[in-house]
Amino acid sequence: MPAHPGPKPTVKIYRWYLESLVEGGRQLRRVAIHPLPFRVGRLPSLSLTLPSESVSKEHAELFLRGGLLNVRDLGSKNGTFVNGERVGEAPLREGDILHFAQVEFRLGLQEIDREEERALEPSTVSLGDAKLPQQFLEGTRELPELLRERRVTTVFQPIVGLPSGERVGYEAFGRGRHPRLPEAPLELFQIAAAVGAEADLSRVFRERALELVESKGRMPAVFLNVHRAELETPDLVHALAAARHRAPDLRLILEVHEKDLSDMEILQRLSTQLRRSGVGFAYDDFGAGQARLLELALVPPHYLKFDKSFVHGIDSAPASRQRLLTSLVSVARDLLVQTVAEGIETAEEADVCMRIGFTHAQGYFFGRERPIEEI
Repeated sequence: MPAHPGPKPTVKIYRWYLESLVEGGRQLRRVAIHPLPFRVGRLPSLSLTLPSESVSKEHAELFLRGGLLNVRDLGSKNGTFVNGERVGEAPLREGDILHFAQVEFRLGLQEIDREEERALEPSTVSLGDAKLPQQFLEGTRELPELLRERRVTTVFQPIVGLPSGERVGYEAFGRGRHPRLPEAPLELFQIAAAVGAEADLSRVFRERALELVESKGRMPAVFLNVHRAELETPDLVHALAAARHRAPDLRLILEVHEKDLSDMEILQRLSTQLRRSGVGFAYDDFGAGQARLLELALVPPHYLKFDKSFVHGIDSAPASRQRLLTSLVSVARDLLVQTVAEGIETAEEADVCMRIGFTHAQGYFFGRERPIEEI
């Protein structure tokens, strides 16, 4: 009998879109550039209607030439701009910032399959309810290139056991490596948030950290950070499980920030999936906002990392603060949770944390962040 044919492979294509910041910059609104040519202006019959007095009736159009997307100004009064430069006609690339007069958009590119493309029907879109213009953060144009080419690296800070001081693990910190973007992850995530790419940036940081760790060979435990936008993505646990499969001796711990502990259903599901995959998890910066004791009791982590605000100057702190910290560490110990004192900078702070009962410590006193080659 002839073999039963398998399912047809999904054909992936790419769709261009314009996105704008609306509602005071709190939300992104995307408009598919379909069909082409795609005309923009004040007239309600155009592909995209912008009811702004600064925009001409027929302002500009987007079209393909030689497989590349281009923009052409249609003789508008106030001009069409690409990355701040007025153009008559110009080729475009992902991440470009377009202005039709004063109205601002960012050009994006999205992977879709052939069926999704067939479902796209010609339509007209009006942004009459949008309070335009809004300014995209500097760097949103370059961010797709950083993500696509993975222009990031990772540095590692030691975590030690107490009281021995032996290095038992490292926390991985992502750093940018794009010449026109900041290096600091906080600034990069602010740019990513402007275009809804926080999960993508978090994933790229984690993938790079795992590549470096696996290339290093045998290492102690590795603590990996995750952005809250990734917590509900199925690829997160799958990627960690795959890394464990490639390196069975590698011990991974996923750090979840305290401010992300509000949804217990997500937290319990994530905890179960991680344990099944042989991956530990930690609550990071515990006490930075509020000490979430309910979450700690209902879904105890493997590690509880106390925010540096608890630890800084603990040796000279009032006795009441030391008693509070001692009580919290005692609660964690009763739940069989290992505790990490973050931000230790002096021998005196380290001594008090040992007396209080912390099982682990991290901070400049024990070592700064270093590239993989130096650990």
